[in-house]
Amino acid sequence: MEKVKELGNKYGIYRAIQFGIAGVIGFLVLEGVLILGLSAIYGKLNLPSNSYSSPPLLGLDIFAALVGVTVGFFVNERTTARGIAIGEAAGRRSTAFRLAKFQGVYVVGNAITIGVQLVLLATLSVSPALGNVIGAVVAYPPSYLISMRVVWKS
Repeated sequence: MEKVKELGNKYGIYRAIQFGIAGVIGFLVLEGVLILGLSAIYGKLNLPSNSYSSPPLLGLDIFAALVGVTVGFFVNERTTARGIAIGEAAGRRSTAFRLAKFQGVYVVGNAITIGVQLVLLATLSVSPALGNVIGAVVAYPPSYLISMRVVWKS
């Protein structure tokens, strides 16, 4: 059992799992914002395929992503990145800087997620809420690798 723990620590398996859990929490917040927004703006969750280019939908996607990523960042701060040396600059300024970097890193992941969502809506009339789930799965690997290296320098 010790050998399994040692390998898990060596290859970052546990951190990847923690990151995934934090990501799920942030994603659930994002999905909640998206569902509430779709209901408020369109009155329904399923949209016609020609809605893929709707400015209100794109704005809602971006807003929901910003909120979800922010929640995910703070969960990661308390779990995944706990114990990682983050440098000499401690305190709120350092947290704000890491949050800005995390949001910057997630621009790539969010672009992938939103792109997949809109393509699925345009081609298969998949609900934006479901398309978002599929897009998030596609975006997970690059988001994890980039954020651990850029934000927490792990």
